[in-house]
Amino acid sequence: MEQIKKKPQKILWATDFSGRSRSVLPFITSQLRDEGADIHLLYVIPDIANKKDPWYGEFTPRHANRIVRQEKAAAQKRLDQLCIKYLGGCARFTKHTAVGDPAREILKLIEKEKMDMVVMARRKPHIPDIREGTLERVKRMARVPVKLIET
Repeated sequence: MEQIKKKPQKILWATDFSGRSRSVLPFITSQLRDEGADIHLLYVIPDIANKKDPWYGEFTPRHANRIVRQEKAAAQKRLDQLCIKYLGGCARFTKHTAVGDPAREILKLIEKEKMDMVVMARRKPHIPDIREGTLERVKRMARVPVKLIET
């Protein structure tokens, strides 16, 4: 007996605001229009307070927190702009920002919101980095399908 796959109802689109990431838009809009899916947008801000690489000059926790607050405000503004420009205002979207390691934050949101699918963009041809990148980590560790849109 052939197993019927359930259509995803909750889809997470992890974006970095790049042109490559915008290549996911046709898929996202079709899922919203044709399937009535619940779309969640996520942008992850790097956690500069816990960055292991050296920084130039003094870098206090107070300074790091101020930068993170500014980055959160900028990220929210960019999510709003993305919604207005490409997604009809995002009335049926849920916007998220997080601070930390992108793969870890994506995986946390998948579990927290009980996502059915993750959609991410990748360059083609895919040439792996020396170290495992965000996309590869999410694909390997996610408990839901990860749809890759090649650009």
